[in-house]
Amino acid sequence: MKKRMILLTSLLVLTAFITGQTIAYFTASDDVTNTFTVGDLDIQEAESDWNDETDGKNLYPGSTKYKNPTVKNVTNKGNTDQPGYVRMILEAQDHNGNPITDAETLALIWETIRYDKTYNGTFKDKATTASLVEDHVPGYSLEALKGYDMTNETEFVEEPAYVSGNKRVFVYKANSGKLEVGKEATLFTTVVIPTDWNQEQIRKLGDYTLVITTQAIQAKGFSSQAAAFAALDKEIADGTMQSNG
Repeated sequence: MKKRMILLTSLLVLTAFITGQTIAYFTASDDVTNTFTVGDLDIQEAESDWNDETDGKNLYPGSTKYKNPTVKNVTNKGNTDQPGYVRMILEAQDHNGNPITDAETLALIWETIRYDKTYNGTFKDKATTASLVEDHVPGYSLEALKGYDMTNETEFVEEPAYVSGNKRVFVYKANSGKLEVGKEATLFTTVVIPTDWNQEQIRKLGDYTLVITTQAIQAKGFSSQAAAFAALDKEIADGTMQSNG
C-alpha cells in the first residue's frame, strides 16, 4: 500500500508539470494527547484504643489493655490506585531507648502480646467489643490465653530472616501481600499480663518500651514482594526512604 501511494503522488506531480494546473492534495492530520499522572503511596498507622499518657502505666498481674497497631493505605484514590507491600516491626527497648538483649525479658514481653479476632476496634470510631476485655477482673491466666495467637496470623506472617535480638518483623500477606487503597490491617489487639505471673517475672519484665514501625513500598513495578522489600531495604540503607513521621 505504501508503494502505491508513492507512485500515485509522483504521477500527480507529473500531471501538474505537464498541464500547468494546480493540484489540491487530500491531506489530513491527527494527534493523540496522553496525560500521565504520577502515583503516590501513603499509609497511616494508628492505635485507636491506646492512650500513651495513661495506658501501659503501673501494670500488674491481671492487667489487660487494648493496643491495636493498625496500618491503613490512605493513598488518595482520586489520584492513583496504588497498593503497597507492608511490614510492621516490633522493637523492645529499655526506658533509655537501648535494645533489650536479655532473652528471658524478651520472652516475657512477647508473651504479653495477643491477637483477639473478636476485637473490632479500628479507625471506624465505633464501640469496641472483644472476648479479651480491657481491665477485666480478675484478669486472664496463661491457660485462658492459650487460645490467642500473638499476632494476626490471617493477615500477617513473621519474617524470621529479619529477626535480630529485640526486633521482630511481620509482613502483610493477605491479598497476595498487597494492601489496597482504603484497606487496613491490625497486627495485634491486646496487651495482657497473666494473672499467674509471680513477682520475679514482673520484676524481670521491668519498665520497657515497645516501638512499632510500619513500612510500605509500592507493589506495582516489582515481580514479587521479596523484590520490593529488597528495594526498600536498599532505600533505608541509603537513607532515601520517605517517612510520614
